[in-house]
Amino acid sequence: MLLLWIASALATDVTVRQAACPYGTGLVKIYDLQGANNRGGYDSDLAKYATQGQFRTYAMSTCPDTMFSLYGEDMDGTIDPNKNAAIAAALATVLPTIPDRTSPAVWDRYAIAAAMYRALGQPPEIVGDVYLEASWTARDEAVGVYVGLEGPKQADEELQKGQAMLATVDAADRKKLLFNLARIAERAGRSATRDRYLDLFAKETLDAREQAALSKFRAATRDAEPRLQDLAIAEYRKALADGHLEGAGEARVQYLLADLLRRRGATAEAKTLYEKVAARNDTPPELSAMAGYLKSAPSVP
Repeated sequence: MLLLWIASALATDVTVRQAACPYGTGLVKIYDLQGANNRGGYDSDLAKYATQGQFRTYAMSTCPDTMFSLYGEDMDGTIDPNKNAAIAAALATVLPTIPDRTSPAVWDRYAIAAAMYRALGQPPEIVGDVYLEASWTARDEAVGVYVGLEGPKQADEELQKGQAMLATVDAADRKKLLFNLARIAERAGRSATRDRYLDLFAKETLDAREQAALSKFRAATRDAEPRLQDLAIAEYRKALADGHLEGAGEARVQYLLADLLRRRGATAEAKTLYEKVAARNDTPPELSAMAGYLKSAPSVP
């Protein structure tokens, strides 16, 4: 796997239907998942992967005239008229931040939806989840489909293995290996390691396809992903400060906040939160295991 070129993200099994826009006129496309798998692994911030493309690419629906956006499953039905003023105000704030309104990136439609869910009165942890999933769509743009990474420990092990392989491969395989190491580091949340491998890859003699992959990778991970992660962090901080969360729900938000902080370079605060999550007796087992590893995870090359 370390020496394979980037895998194409084939279309996952979805169907499309239309419904009346609940805020606006005309029809909105809604995609329904018919079949997928989770055999593509998962990341420390709970992103899960199918082997033939991710449904999150299709999950968000956007009305063409107003750009009102929600998950497709929430587009059926009507909107409380009492929410119209809040929706209008939220759209007036968020739409100027969208670079291309005629063909918005998938993560931009998620950003619109996050503002809509906030306007509709959803709590900050739900809004944070929308921003988090938006950041995953930016990561998908960079990484594509890379199967076989089952959490942070395995990702770190693959990075160690790949670093050792660099001394043994020929020039052609070196390019593939460097790019795949950047992909693994991106999924692992090892930003400095990712950028180092991308810089080394950029110094190689690249063909047009490789240069395009590099440009797309850098654009997604230098702008969209960190911006959306920061928005998720702000919402999760609000949720924890509100004091309305408890039990496993609170542990989950603490964990996600810790992991996003780590990915954004705030390692000291992240470690403190990981320790809290690992020490709780109501933390879901899979989160407890990852928090226990990440609070004292070894450095990687």
